[in-house]
Amino acid sequence: MTNLPSHSTGLPASDAIRDRALALRNLELIAARVPAGVLQAVTPLLSEVPDPDGALNLFERLTAGAGPELFRLLDRERALVHYALIVFGYSHYLGETLIQNTDIFHQLGRERALDRSHSREELRETFARWKSRSFETDLAVLLARFKRREYVRIMLRDVLGIATLAETTAEISALADVLIEEAVTEINAALHSRFGGPQHLDADGRVAGTTAAVLSLGKLGGNELNYSSDIDLFFLYGAGHDAGDTPISTREYFIRLAQGVSEVLSRHTTLGSVFRVDLRLRPQGGEGEPAVDLGHALRYYAEVAHDWELQAMIKARHSAGDLQLARRFVRGVQPYVYTPEINMAAIATALETRERIGSRRRAAEARGSTIDVKLDRGGIRDIEFLVQCLQRVYGGKERWLRSGGTLFSLQKLHDKGHISGADFHQLTTAYEFLRRVEHRLQLRHGQQTHRLPSDPHAVAILARSVGPLPTGEDPSRDIAGELRRRMDAVSAIYHRIIHHQQERIEQQQDEFRLQSTSELGREPSDRQILARLAAESPEISGIVSGARLSLQGRRNLFRFLAAAFTTGERYAAVVRSPRGLTNALEIFEVSEFLTEILVRHPEEIATLEQVDPTPAGDSGQLFADTPDRPTSPPWWAIAPESTLQDKYAQLRRDFRRAVFVSAARDVVTHRPARQSVAQTSAAADRAIAAACSIAEGRAEHFAILALGRLGTREFDLLSDADLLFVRDLAFSEWDAGRRAERVMEALSAYTREGTTFSVDARLRPRGSQGELVVTPAQLEDYVRGEAQAWEALTYAKLRLVAGSADLGRAACRARDLLLDRFAADPDFFASVREMRSRLEKQETGWNLKTSPGGLYDIDFLAGALAIRARLRPLSADLPARLGQLQEQGVLTTADFAVLEHTAVLLQSLEHAIRLATGRARKELPAAEHAREATEKLAGWFAGRPFSQPDLAEAMARVREVFNRLLA
Repeated sequence: MTNLPSHSTGLPASDAIRDRALALRNLELIAARVPAGVLQAVTPLLSEVPDPDGALNLFERLTAGAGPELFRLLDRERALVHYALIVFGYSHYLGETLIQNTDIFHQLGRERALDRSHSREELRETFARWKSRSFETDLAVLLARFKRREYVRIMLRDVLGIATLAETTAEISALADVLIEEAVTEINAALHSRFGGPQHLDADGRVAGTTAAVLSLGKLGGNELNYSSDIDLFFLYGAGHDAGDTPISTREYFIRLAQGVSEVLSRHTTLGSVFRVDLRLRPQGGEGEPAVDLGHALRYYAEVAHDWELQAMIKARHSAGDLQLARRFVRGVQPYVYTPEINMAAIATALETRERIGSRRRAAEARGSTIDVKLDRGGIRDIEFLVQCLQRVYGGKERWLRSGGTLFSLQKLHDKGHISGADFHQLTTAYEFLRRVEHRLQLRHGQQTHRLPSDPHAVAILARSVGPLPTGEDPSRDIAGELRRRMDAVSAIYHRIIHHQQERIEQQQDEFRLQSTSELGREPSDRQILARLAAESPEISGIVSGARLSLQGRRNLFRFLAAAFTTGERYAAVVRSPRGLTNALEIFEVSEFLTEILVRHPEEIATLEQVDPTPAGDSGQLFADTPDRPTSPPWWAIAPESTLQDKYAQLRRDFRRAVFVSAARDVVTHRPARQSVAQTSAAADRAIAAACSIAEGRAEHFAILALGRLGTREFDLLSDADLLFVRDLAFSEWDAGRRAERVMEALSAYTREGTTFSVDARLRPRGSQGELVVTPAQLEDYVRGEAQAWEALTYAKLRLVAGSADLGRAACRARDLLLDRFAADPDFFASVREMRSRLEKQETGWNLKTSPGGLYDIDFLAGALAIRARLRPLSADLPARLGQLQEQGVLTTADFAVLEHTAVLLQSLEHAIRLATGRARKELPAAEHAREATEKLAGWFAGRPFSQPDLAEAMARVREVFNRLLA
């Protein structure tokens, strides 16, 4: 060890060094490679980094792979040794970036490289220069590499105390904007080259290019992005009638743009993904289209959006694309986000969110989880929601309060006197501290985490990385205690301010005289509603007063009654429907999905008069079954003289009513879930047939086939429809494509009545890169050569829904060719197992589809066994397909019992989740009331009390059967 310094060990006397023998070995290796001056700089700096062991390990790797030129640079610029150890000691994943990209040292060695933040324009120019020198052809890898390189500089400014929290998050957000903008530019150029630019007719009837904008929401929208945040995006495009003979419509063009950009940014590469993209804050959430035109978006937020969706628009801002289009949207949506009157809905949203997060946290505490700086009471989310709530309460009259960033908005609320000086100081210092902890957690391994580690050594590293508090105190001795102290203070402020606002509003409500909402200009209080019902409708008053409901059920009841008071017609419908209201009470207790329909359309209470509590075994068919062909004429008698928008609206009203009656019968009669989804599937079939009628064109040369859940008649509430469009040679590709576009528009476009359901055409040959409409010959060519094993499982569910029966049969012949091909493939089962494993790894946490023994296990197994056994057709629901396999001797009675029992449990649970929450979720809801409602409904639908341990045991048995039969 002759190259080491002459003093005792060459290591600082630091308790932070855990393995001194390994550290000495690393120093010996480093000393053999680098100039003495570099080594002399390393050892005293180790005491400045939170993880000296990790820093030395990475520095040794750097010296093992670097050359003399880098060593000379480090010897000449000793500050770079400091920078390297800081990166290595704070962030393992950025340390890897520095080792693999040593040219970053030259960038950091430039004079004043860390003195200031880089603007969006500077980052754009830097990227352009760097891209011009790169040989990388994969756009996702190119963007991910540039992001990591810039993160090294940003984190150095952050941890060295050069940049404030606001400067750090703003620069990360500006970098994200540049990367999003680059992805949009590249994908748009590829689409333009293939299809030409989208065009529309302007107000003067002239042809003009149609533009798009990408808006950011959430932390990116507020310029507060973390080192490892998701990015919430919203793709918007200009409205107008399509013009020109382009191969695809404007709508399809921008949907492809949104899908392409999302795929590039979220695709996993050797450097990870650029960002995890979340599109769920768009209109209709996960059920909505990935790109929405301006007019439809504004109508959605004016007429349909939930209050929490309006609250999300506080942070909406332009990130890429047409700036003017983004500004038009933001200006158009603000009147619904900020109301002139005191915003009671904002208070309710804050309270409900707190309750939901609190339920989730209590479940985590029961599992022994550590502190979550984001979601625990008094955490980052509480501060952000408190600020947004106060902005909406006062922002209607005080426009100056309308801003996106949390710290900036806190300052404004304080300046206007809405937050006291003491509360402002507590909230600001707590927010900065919590965000610093969050950043250090995420820097460590580049993971999206907000929870303190459970390992004491990792906690100690975190504490040292956080450093002194703004007060000068050192939290390293007890960082968990410091967090609890600050979060308790925030929680107390949150509770006091939110409940003070609620009490103040309730006091003001009581001062108003009893009158209808249209006269009052705001919602009546619960007390006013009861007084009016007692005076005018004793029967309805008795039902309401005698209702034994939970707090949530009672809240839903009075939300409905307040909505019913908005017009005389709605109020009269309630008074005339005592049995309907009695049925509704159970709905208010267990179903947010149905409650939302009743609140938006109180007149539907009359429909509930017709829902009789028939025995659970009664199928209660609303519609005639159509096993092979759609009924003609369409179920909806669409008047031909109606305008297109009127036809769309009628289509949505009729479908909504059909689904509403079916789902209400589920609650009232407790019937099996498979009866309900069969009924919803029948309604969806008729909606597609009606949309085909609205689209007009040559029906004899065009067909629509269903795949996925609709193909097997398991189309549930809030499902997308997977469709395949087929034409014959008498129908040109361009005309057929236009007709398919009109069908999708009729089903998916937003109107005052919302949408019917979303359509997904990506299961066609070659996915989103393939032609929207295919001929049977093209389909046959594809299935003979290119189709993969997963497509055999998908196309096995193909079923004609609308259009030419001859074309439907031709498409099914192509399907059978595909199934025969894989039935003879000896590697088919292995391919199914590999695909199933890949889907399982993509999800974190438990969910009813992808978890071991979940619905995908049963569905994949049933499909693979049927294909190998050459059973046709496969378009029945899952329990029926399992029954076919048992009848044919493919499944033993014991294996059938395991699979069928669990399939019923999981399908009952999935239907219950959608009905209870109004969301297409794959996991049990976290909020206590929603979870209880889900479990109650699941028990009703499955015909036995729901038990999580029983379900876990059943899923374990399914996984055993899956592994054994596909071995």
